[in-house]
Amino acid sequence: MNKTAINKFLIIAAAATGLMFAGCAKHDTTDSTSSHGASSSNTSPGSPTVKPVQHSTVKPVSSALYFAFDSAGLDASGKTTLDGYVAWLNDHAGVSVTIEGNCDERGSREYNLALGQKRADSVKSYLVAHGVNDNRIDTVSFGEERPACKGSGEACWAQNRRADIVSR
Repeated sequence: MNKTAINKFLIIAAAATGLMFAGCAKHDTTDSTSSHGASSSNTSPGSPTVKPVQHSTVKPVSSALYFAFDSAGLDASGKTTLDGYVAWLNDHAGVSVTIEGNCDERGSREYNLALGQKRADSVKSYLVAHGVNDNRIDTVSFGEERPACKGSGEACWAQNRRADIVSR
């Protein structure tokens, strides 16, 4: 296993996650006419009424969290992604999720099913520890049965070492 390749992948994943959240930043929704002294109460009859936009958290774009080889530990990028899910789930109390643990093809079927379950449980534990009710979260392991990448090699295996968050 090449540690340099893993480190590069983790750095790129962290940077991509950071950019994703930066693009989701809240923007000022104040009517541009209000900065020029116009008031919304001075609108002419028949003109549309402008209502203030209520901000809500945006569902995180990424539904996959990636893990190091033979690990169920969450890295900083994964925790950042999960923090977005915590906020979104707290704003959407009627939504439940299933956490699907996955592994690469290395290891026995039984070992990979157990590791996939540990990954799913790790994600669930983080969400619950940060305020999401545990009865809204189910976990399942698919082991190596549902690869995101069907090739071999570290780049492909890294894509398969994941937990997917699926809304239901």
